Amino acid sequence: MDVDSDLSSQLAAIVSAPNQRDKITSYQNLLASLLAPPVSTPNLITFGRHFTTSTSMALVVGRRVLGAFVIALCAGSGLDPKYYRGAEGEEAGGDEVRWEELGTKGFEGEEGGERRREVVEGVLGGGGAAGWCDEQTTILRRLEAHLLQKEDDWLGAARALMQIPLEGGSRMISDQEKLAVYIQIVRLLLECGESGQAQTYFSRASLLIHTTEDKETKLSYRLCQARLFDFSARFNEAAQRKSAVTTSILAPAGPQRSRVLASLNRDERVSSSLPAHLPTMLRKMLLEYIVRAEEVKEFEAGLEEHQRAKVEGGGTVLERAVREHNVGACGKVYDNISFEALGAVLNLDAEGAENTARRLRAWIDQPLQLLHFESRAHADADADAQGTAGGLGVEREEKEVQPVTWTERWDERIRATSMKVGRGEALWIAIMCRAFAREDNRRAGMEGRAKVHKAARDRKVAERMERLRGKGYRVDDG
Repeated sequence: MDVDSDLSSQLAAIVSAPNQRDKITSYQNLLASLLAPPVSTPNLITFGRHFTTSTSMALVVGRRVLGAFVIALCAGSGLDPKYYRGAEGEEAGGDEVRWEELGTKGFEGEEGGERRREVVEGVLGGGGAAGWCDEQTTILRRLEAHLLQKEDDWLGAARALMQIPLEGGSRMISDQEKLAVYIQIVRLLLECGESGQAQTYFSRASLLIHTTEDKETKLSYRLCQARLFDFSARFNEAAQRKSAVTTSILAPAGPQRSRVLASLNRDERVSSSLPAHLPTMLRKMLLEYIVRAEEVKEFEAGLEEHQRAKVEGGGTVLERAVREHNVGACGKVYDNISFEALGAVLNLDAEGAENTARRLRAWIDQPLQLLHFESRAHADADADAQGTAGGLGVEREEKEVQPVTWTERWDERIRATSMKVGRGEALWIAIMCRAFAREDNRRAGMEGRAKVHKAARDRKVAERMERLRGKGYRVDDG
């Protein structure tokens, strides 16, 4: 007779015993013998399935013995004792210390840890569990997830927790317990990059977060929310909750990002507790300095995989953010810049630089291939700073940029063209341009005065008609 057959016959003999107390004693004695080193994994799996798959087991017997079995498996595993002590200790007859000692000795060492995991997976893989032991199988699911986490199998641990019956089971589960399980599943899924599934379970957690006052749970919830924003490239929202410096730099240029950058720049922790390249990058983004390629590479080395995702239009999230920033920074330095020079700053060709600049408040001189910025603040009066910078082919001259009317734009284009033709022709073009502008202004003034005269005449006619009506005359409005 082999070992499995011998164990099956022993279990059958115990089942046929008429006295429930004798059954409990016999089951416990058998379990103690199975936990004696060296542990037989198949025998323990058979013993566990004998209870989890039984639909005719007496509750007082099943819960008492299965509770002892669960405590023995959890002892020495590193699982938080709050999950298996207390209620399970009562189910085990208050003899939990004995079962912890037997379990710790039976699963000692690295080989014992492997056997523990095999037993847990074997018992849980035995088909549908009976409804009376939901509490015990839930603890085994937690133990399985804990053991998989120790091996960095994040997805396997998340799937183990997903099997816990939180809705419609035989036991009452508090909202706090459901919330804790959902948040743990979200964190595990985010560790392995499964942001889609994580969002599903985060939505369930968001319906229950108002039921708890536990600070640790709320902190974990906010961390999950920030990481989900990060995964979905909503960097402005993520910057307010997690990895603020990194995510604010990756966020699209705009007023919201500027406010976050300014707030972070005032935080002393940025310069004292972060790598040196992060505060430098932060200040350049805030002060609108041009960011060079070597600085981008140093910053990119610290990004996570999903933060290097490709975006529409080519390039990564970081490259897009830096391009938008550098275009805006050029607008603070130059009045106008050629597309070739702008491409040298952005590491693009002239056509790519033109496409990148289409969102700016600027206007384009296509014949000269120049980009004219409209919102430059004239703060630098140094004559040396007004020349061509770095040999990038920048053309620059003193002129008013704001406000810009169509007439002034036309004058500027004519003036730029006149620099390439003869002096006499340039003077004639400038005179004609100004004459056209004066004529436009004269016509606009005449139209304005005509409207004023008509309004005054209509007002006088209306007053005269009112006076006649007051004297009793019938006056037709026509």
